[in-house]
Amino acid sequence: MILVRFQPLLNLFPTGKKMTLRKIIKNNTKLTCAWYVFENWLAGYRLKKGNLKTTSGSRHSGMSLEDSVNYIDKVFADYLDYGKIHNFYGTVAEIGPGDNFGVALCILNSGAQSVHAIDRWKPIKNLNEQKRIYQKLSHRVGFEKLFDGTPNEDNIQGLVYHQGVSAEQFFKQTNVKFDFIISRAVMEHLFDPLEALTSMANALKPGGMMIHRIDLRDHGMFSGHHPLTHLMINEKLWKIMTNKSGRPNRILAPHYKNWLNSNELSGDFFITRLTGITEEITPQKWEQIPYEMREESLKIVKSIKHKISSQYQNMKNSDLSIAGCVLIGKK
Repeated sequence: MILVRFQPLLNLFPTGKKMTLRKIIKNNTKLTCAWYVFENWLAGYRLKKGNLKTTSGSRHSGMSLEDSVNYIDKVFADYLDYGKIHNFYGTVAEIGPGDNFGVALCILNSGAQSVHAIDRWKPIKNLNEQKRIYQKLSHRVGFEKLFDGTPNEDNIQGLVYHQGVSAEQFFKQTNVKFDFIISRAVMEHLFDPLEALTSMANALKPGGMMIHRIDLRDHGMFSGHHPLTHLMINEKLWKIMTNKSGRPNRILAPHYKNWLNSNELSGDFFITRLTGITEEITPQKWEQIPYEMREESLKIVKSIKHKISSQYQNMKNSDLSIAGCVLIGKK
């Protein structure tokens, strides 16, 4: 991701020097931080101009049709599994749908009356890819009735798209009450996810449920370095590196667990990734994770803990080992 973001600047250099500059910046954490400060300033400038376009969330770009449809099915199935539900119903909010509404279609087909899709940004879309995905989905039993005309995002019945509105703002202001509020790899990009969660809890109907899968990694900002390098940056610098661009907010597992424990919702917290471990984990509690895997991750955490910012040094090693999670809350 960082190399893609460098491209406009790197294009000013001949190919050989371009590769050298790219490597120099990527290998040096101070230069990488400087780049993100600059990029964050550019993001703020674009926001002031009303430019909300982004490649973040363009999940289906470059994917084969089969892979796109399989991804949609997996995300939908994960929500059912995480929430221990058989289907959706009533009014659903999907935060950060990205460049395709395939998951919303699955939710509508399973029994929901409406899906409100909320996205602060405008993910760049390949219209030809999107057309093929919607056509493929429209051939499924029951899906054809979800389109009012040609299968495309403009003709999805029951879909309400709130584009250019942050989750924090939407749930604070909406009068709509939801049976389900869901997200995948979105909470880590919100400017104030804990405040947003409180507003979401208020927007749930009695018996309503929120399901959030959260990625706590650095999203490639310091790829090639220690996986917790981003926690070495002091809060003031991190803010000017990220507060306009939607990059990871560094709200970690203890923050989410504390929020859940202090809220009126009943819920649970499961781990899906460990720091320094490549493979995903079937959502489970810390004690359920294989001992060898836990120890390997803890060793990686301990190797850098003395260098990380003071606000994280007081956290337990086991909490710093959590690189991905699922938060479930029920009203």
